This record gives sequence, C-alpha cells and structure tokens, in this order.
Amino acid sequence: MTTRELRKTLEEWAREARVPADLADRALRAGGRRRRSAFLALPAAATCAVVLAVALAVTRAGSAPSPVAVQSRDEVIRLAPAHEPPDKVTAGRSSAGSVLTDTRDSPPRKMIAAGRWAVSAYWTGEWRKSGPDLRVRERNWYLLDPVTATYDETEWGFLDVSPGLRYAAVLEKALPVRRIGVFDMETREVRAWIPVGRPVGGVAWSPDGKSLVATAYTRHPDEEAVPDGAGQRVIDSSRTGFYVIDVATATAGEFHAVGPDAVDNPNGRRDFGWSDDGALIYEWDISPRHKVFYDLAGNPRVAPADYVVTESKAGVSPDGTLLAGRDGLPTAVTERVTGNVVGRQRVLQLLAWADDDHLIALGCAGSCGNEFANGLVLVTVDGKETVPLSANPARTRSWEPLFTLR
Repeated sequence: MTTRELRKTLEEWAREARVPADLADRALRAGGRRRRSAFLALPAAATCAVVLAVALAVTRAGSAPSPVAVQSRDEVIRLAPAHEPPDKVTAGRSSAGSVLTDTRDSPPRKMIAAGRWAVSAYWTGEWRKSGPDLRVRERNWYLLDPVTATYDETEWGFLDVSPGLRYAAVLEKALPVRRIGVFDMETREVRAWIPVGRPVGGVAWSPDGKSLVATAYTRHPDEEAVPDGAGQRVIDSSRTGFYVIDVATATAGEFHAVGPDAVDNPNGRRDFGWSDDGALIYEWDISPRHKVFYDLAGNPRVAPADYVVTESKAGVSPDGTLLAGRDGLPTAVTERVTGNVVGRQRVLQLLAWADDDHLIALGCAGSCGNEFANGLVLVTVDGKETVPLSANPARTRSWEPLFTLR
C-alpha cells in the first residue's frame, strides 16, 4: 500500500468516529480551566487510525509523544513530551522567575519552587490504631495543580509525580492496593487504572517519565508498634517485591520477588527507587547509609560507575564538582576532588540543588528562636544568603514535601 493509499484509508476510518453524547458537558467542564480539553471516545477502527496517525507524525517530526492506551476505556490519550532538563544556570544565579514562595501559609497553598526543583506535592500524617499495640500513619496528600499553581487536597493514600509536573502515579487510601492510577495533573482526571496481581504500597517514576516501579507489600507499609516507653518494638517489613510498569501501554510487567532481608533497614516502608539513568532500581541500606542496586528483574547489581555515596538528600551538585554534607547545624558543602569545605550553611538539612550555587534546605532565614522551628529556604553554597521559601511551621501542622524536577 502506498503512502497516499494509507493516508486515504486513515481518513476514511477517522470519518467513522462516533462523537459521544456528553461531549458538550465535557467541554463545559473543561472550559473553566486553562489548557484543559475534552477527549473523544472513538470506536476500535478510529482508535487504530489515531495510533497510526501518531506513529506517522513521530516518523516525520521525531519529537511527538507516544500514545497511551487506557484500559477499560474507549479513549486514547498521549503523554506530554518527555521532560527535558532546564537550561544551565549561568553566573551563579537562578534563572529568571524560577523561585516561587509561599511564606504566609503552612502547610503551603501556593506553589513552591527554586531552580530545577518544585514541591510537586506534600503530605501530613495522622496516626490511627490498626491492631493490638499497632498503629498506622495515614498520609493526607496535597497535590500541585500546575494550572493554578496551588495545592489541592487529594483522596490518595500514596503518590509520586513525574518529571515535568504533568502526571502523578496514585494509590488509593486502603494500602496496599491492587491497582495504580495515572492521574493527569492538568485535567485532574485519572487517565488509566493499571491492575497488579499483588498489592502495592509505594510507587516511583523513572527519570524519563516512561516507567514506574511499584513496591509490593502484604500489609500497610506504614504500620508500626505503639511506643510503650521501653523502646520502640520493630515490626518486620512486609515487602515482597516489585513490578515495573510500562506507562505507554498502561500494563504491569512480571512480579519480581525481593524480600526485606537483603539490607539492614528496620523501617516497614522499603520502597524501591530508580538510579539516575533509569537502568537500575535501588533500596536504602542504613549501616552505613547507601543505596543497594538491582536490575529490573530483581537481581543484585554493583553500583553504577558514577554513583557517589552521600550523607545528604541533596548529594552531588548538577555540575558534579561539589558534595552536600550530612544533616546537622551547621551543614557544609565540600569540593569533591579535594574534600575541602567550600561553604557552611546555618541550616539543618540540605535537600536538593537548585543550581550549582544554591541549595534548597530545611532551616531558618534570619534569626530563629528555635533551630527546629524552620521551613524550606534557598541558601547559597557559601551560606551568606538565605531566602525563605515556605512559612515557619512552628505553630501549625508539620508537612513533608515531595520534590520533583520541573
């Protein structure tokens, strides 16, 4: 069949599309939100036409996103273009307009971001009794709406946000659960429900935003013993293994068994994360604290050649020359080649590198009566400048941020 004949056939299939009866209602609902649109429900033949048309567009343009098949629905949706790292920041300054703050509300209502990173979501915790001498910490999640640049309370029990701030992988409240949702953060709709054979309690996006690793548990991963004054009784983790999810086809791969005994970590929640290049997954060993790596089939692997053991969440600077030091007032940044300290910061924790010269940290801007009454700040490597990003949470609920590359 020639290209001309193929195009004609596709056009004939497209004309067979049936417009859903509630299309007007969808459009009206979407009209109140900028950049939100209704999607058409298509018959099988037209669905094939859409997929083929997208494939042709990719061949010609080379940059179109891949389609995503949504199970148990008639729609075909497309992922947003893959996340691209922001331009390099020059002259030691954050790029224009890259710092967003909410220094009034705690927990925040408005979007917080600095340089490469944004607070894509955050959670507050509440304890409930789950059995004799047992309790569970339930997370109340607040997710960024990238259209309004505000945070909305959600119904989810666990979530993670993809690079680029477009999609969230979501789990329902009664963890662990047997399906994973792909939630469109702009339209505020679940675009796919992905079933899994074994219940999962944690999920994480790959660096390219195309895959998920879902960690399986037999009971709630945040369950623990009630403190009795004689020391915390440790409950063994109920982790059983993981699934790798192909987001493009909304399907889970085979289950891979990896129990909780491979490393020294007393926590009940033992979620897997991704290596920087997305080729491996890892879990934490805490004696001493470092990452233990596995391939995508669950086999142990040596650490990547560029892996650097770090004692902070921030780790290595974007240009690879500096290393953020351990928690504790004050913190320090060292030069990787020489080990020399290049700056000390009056903060408690270094959380992420905004750019090569600034870090997002947990601390105080200005004078503090209590070093633990602190919020998020942006601090220079030399520690001479500190700018508040969030409000002081001393008299309000504590909240835990989720940082995502934007």
